[in-house]
Amino acid sequence: MTEKKELILQKALALFSEKGYDNTPTSLIAKQAGVSEGLIFRHFENKEGLFKAILEEGEKILESYINEIITETNYQKRIFLIIDLVPTMMKKERDFWTLHFTLKFNNSLYAKMKYQQKGFLLLFNAATEALEKLNFENSIQETHLLWTLLEGLTSQLIVQQDHSHTDLLIDFIKNKYTTKCI
Repeated sequence: MTEKKELILQKALALFSEKGYDNTPTSLIAKQAGVSEGLIFRHFENKEGLFKAILEEGEKILESYINEIITETNYQKRIFLIIDLVPTMMKKERDFWTLHFTLKFNNSLYAKMKYQQKGFLLLFNAATEALEKLNFENSIQETHLLWTLLEGLTSQLIVQQDHSHTDLLIDFIKNKYTTKCI
């Protein structure tokens, strides 16, 4: 990938996560990247092509995390990896994670992320299996509860600037999913 193409992707991701897809014209992306709008169209055809390229890059990043989690055979560690996914992604891939999370509230764009929904289905199934093996009753409902907790944590990390309480909250969630296997 060329340096300019990489820069366009970075600026578009930052703007999409900050302003939203619909509120980010390609002219603004071009200005932020210091390139012509025509170059964006040459590399990505249109705004949707640029958006899809960002999602594909994000998918590669997310896939590496997912693969580590679903191949973990220590079920307690697997649950902890799932719980740690949110703060890890927020630290390392904040713009992408913010974009992904906010897309959930925009159905037309979220539909374009179906391939990532597959990744989250893999995670959900891996969590359900781990919770079942750790002797949690109603492992499917317990996984839904875990997802709800993690979505709330994600929302909090996106909205609030002060994350000092995050480690305590993560430890609290991990403790909830440790007690059954002791």
